[in-house]
Amino acid sequence: MGKLDGKVAVVTGGGTGIGLAIAERFADEGATVVLVGRRRDRLEAAASRIGRGARAVPADVGVEAEVAAVFAGLPRVDLLVTCAGGAVFGAIDELPPRAWQELFQGRFFGQMFACHHAVPRMPAGSAIVLCSGIADRANVPLYSGGSALCGAVNALGRNLAVELAPRGIRVNVLSPGLIEGTAIEPNLSGEQLAEFWQDTLRRIPMHRAGSVADTAEAALFLATCAYASGQVLELDGGWTAT
Repeated sequence: MGKLDGKVAVVTGGGTGIGLAIAERFADEGATVVLVGRRRDRLEAAASRIGRGARAVPADVGVEAEVAAVFAGLPRVDLLVTCAGGAVFGAIDELPPRAWQELFQGRFFGQMFACHHAVPRMPAGSAIVLCSGIADRANVPLYSGGSALCGAVNALGRNLAVELAPRGIRVNVLSPGLIEGTAIEPNLSGEQLAEFWQDTLRRIPMHRAGSVADTAEAALFLATCAYASGQVLELDGGWTAT
């Protein structure tokens, strides 16, 4: 018997990286997972890899109509994990503001859209896990918009936890630090990305990145711990403790 037997879990950004690892872990515990993301090929490959009834539903989470269509085909949702990723780096006076708008559209409004359309289908005992990041508490160079984004998602999670508690729905936020195996595809050259990783590893007390498997275990905890709600779980090797 798995911890999630009989549960339906929707994972946005489920085709790669953190989202895929979470979907696999939930499936291991008996959930039927629905993978949502923009890349049909990645989603279908992920669903085939997971098996056990996993479904691929292509959609751009930053477009509300597409998110609405995803949930219109689901009579019940027990677990919602919003992991659609993305990152953009740049100085505030150099990066076009449109880049930050697009980041917020997918990573903030995309999570709001998912919650808006999932909640009416979630029975008491359901759980939502939003995904942010530690940039609102740790100084990440040239990532001011991302810092604001993380703070916004954390605030959304805490407020939804209070709002949805009378309906028996728990809401928590998973806040990863530097994680190997992610597919954020930032707007950095290979050399810039390598420098970013080296600089960041020096800041982390454990001097290493986490794994997508680490994030999957953390998401499973938040999805199954019946008394955890309104929490922001920082998974960062001690980065924000310094």
